[in-house]
Amino acid sequence: MQNQKRKPWKLILLGVALFLVIIVVLTFRVTEITVEGNTFFSGQVVAEEVCNTFLDHNVVTSWIKRKLGFSPTLPYVREYQVTYPGIHKIHIKLYEKKMIAGIAYMNQYIYFDKDGMVLKSTKEKLADIPLFETKTMTTFALYEKVQMEDEALLSRIMNLSGLFQHYKITWDRVVFDSENAAFLYSGNIKVSLGKKDNYDEAIAALSDILKTAREQNLSCEIDMTTYEAGGDVILKKN
Repeated sequence: MQNQKRKPWKLILLGVALFLVIIVVLTFRVTEITVEGNTFFSGQVVAEEVCNTFLDHNVVTSWIKRKLGFSPTLPYVREYQVTYPGIHKIHIKLYEKKMIAGIAYMNQYIYFDKDGMVLKSTKEKLADIPLFETKTMTTFALYEKVQMEDEALLSRIMNLSGLFQHYKITWDRVVFDSENAAFLYSGNIKVSLGKKDNYDEAIAALSDILKTAREQNLSCEIDMTTYEAGGDVILKKN
């Protein structure tokens, strides 16, 4: 008799739980996903990557899933945030990794971030992204660090790209000759940087000189191949 009395309560509780699930599913069903801060991929692609399970198409279950730490990793962003501006809406805000430079190699443009991770490869040059030009064999995979046959050259490229960003140097391209000596081009200015293990002192000195030369719209050559800290910088107008 006691078991028979308990069964109706179990059925009632099961019915209530099922009713609540149905209410949650119907009431909080996602009908709109918006994306902000995306430049690599369309909003639809990003939405499909972030909301990649049936749980993500309900505001409540999506929120629970993310609170438990089950969020997919997007290799092209530093981080992203998912918010819920309405009971039917999900908003995704991306903080993408920044492309600081590219490598031009055999009609291919390979663009990377400050850590050398490849963010984009294309046969078309991107506007406003400066380039390193080299004939050294280069291999790459998307979202992995670019690889070069000459590791020392890759180290120089990463050193220069980091210094250019740090000192806010405006440049168009750096060309490495057959001896891997570096030549920087910025507008009508050519800078001979030479072949060094690192260019820290040279670029620190160059930053103000290059800025002034560009402001005065000079056409000139600057020789820093033998520059040492505190030394003279040789500038020759064309």
